[in-house]
Amino acid sequence: MVVLPSLAMTSPSHGTRRRRPVLVPVAAALAAAGIGVTAALGGLKEAPPEKPPHVTPGQVIDQGQFRTEFLEAVDTTEQGSFGVTRRYLEILVKVTNLGKETAFVGVLPKSGDMVSRTPGFAGSILRVTPAIKSKYDPLASVVSYGIKSQLLHPGITTTVVVKYELEPAQQPPSSITVDVGKFVYERISDRHQTYYWQIVPKGELPTDAASEGEFIIPAIAAQVSLPVRQEQT
Repeated sequence: MVVLPSLAMTSPSHGTRRRRPVLVPVAAALAAAGIGVTAALGGLKEAPPEKPPHVTPGQVIDQGQFRTEFLEAVDTTEQGSFGVTRRYLEILVKVTNLGKETAFVGVLPKSGDMVSRTPGFAGSILRVTPAIKSKYDPLASVVSYGIKSQLLHPGITTTVVVKYELEPAQQPPSSITVDVGKFVYERISDRHQTYYWQIVPKGELPTDAASEGEFIIPAIAAQVSLPVRQEQT
């Protein structure tokens, strides 16, 4: 405990000499007291990182290049070749291309922290939790009137279907959470002045020469939780 002395202390008297006040720096004493309290509490703690906004199914997400709505997740089956029934977990996303040029759906990133800077729409689906176990990589495509495509035309709203193939007896999760990234229209580097839609990173985009192909750690723009609906067969 730090005891603060009074603002004025007196020097010892000698005979009849007049007492002179001795000033004590109170601010320094208060600072010392504060240091003692901080040390006792274990030091200053850093603020926890800010969590990305959590959106509900069907709520609009502004991804810069795209306006998206994650609609639902469905446990479904399809008839494959030779009468084989295949089972899938599908994520249905309504996507509008807000850019001026046709974009590609692309592929989902591999598991891990790093992603391509210019991946196409599906590259902004950063992570699905819990991870969906499958022998194959997930597929993403535009589905319209039974026809699949990889093209997202400017100003056109389409439905993108992300498909994970499941084993026949595999139990899917009751719900999933999707981490979604965002795009920014920036120069690819100081050497190449061409502008591209790129995934927003944590921190700054690399701009030095020969950085065009570098992978980045993406920032999570939003999270959406989807219950998994069992499709009736």
